[in-house]
Amino acid sequence: MVSNKTPWSSISDLMTALMVVFLFISIGYSYQITQQSQKILEQSNQIEQRNNEISNIVSEWRDYKKLIYKSLLEEFEDDLRNWDAEITEENLSIRFNNPSVLFRAGSSEISQEFNDILRDFWPRYISTIKNFERYVREVRIEGHTSSEWENVNLNEAYFNNMSLSQSRTRSALQNCYYYTAEEDLLWVRKNVTANGMSSSRLIYNDNGSENVELSRRVEFTIVVDSSRKLQEISQEVAE
Repeated sequence: MVSNKTPWSSISDLMTALMVVFLFISIGYSYQITQQSQKILEQSNQIEQRNNEISNIVSEWRDYKKLIYKSLLEEFEDDLRNWDAEITEENLSIRFNNPSVLFRAGSSEISQEFNDILRDFWPRYISTIKNFERYVREVRIEGHTSSEWENVNLNEAYFNNMSLSQSRTRSALQNCYYYTAEEDLLWVRKNVTANGMSSSRLIYNDNGSENVELSRRVEFTIVVDSSRKLQEISQEVAE
């Protein structure tokens, strides 16, 4: 019996078979591409979610700074003018500006007027801060002076003012400690420091000259615990 198949029929069958093979290969390759694309999309979504979580942590830290500032302002806004004081949002500092109210000239002895202010201010200040104690690393009582000191050169003036500012902040801390409630004494010992700054952070007039009066001041500054937030961010990244 003679076969009806021609060489062209064999070639056609072979081409059909090859096309089927290529079709399966294409389907398999497309499936792999789809799977890889899906995996990349999932990874991208995870990265985006992680970035959002980190952004939320940073925003929370910033929000707590604003909340602390707002709470201080609400507590002391009515007193600031009488005390010749101000609150700065950037570094969460309450600044007492009038040197004649704070200490006797050239002395670390606190004036009676400033003592009366501290008696009112300090318990309320601690009560306000302790609402946010998880985010507070340190409360710094800072004493600042002008660069002036009679009859000495600039270097001697700096160290004389350093000694004076340290003595003044120590006196301020002692008075504040005396006005601290019994249940808050341990917290104060662990978190409050006295820092004599000498003339290292002068205040200047608009024309660039030193403002001698405003440079002589006492500041109560809250240091927010940024390390805690950085640790939380590191943990988020590591997971």
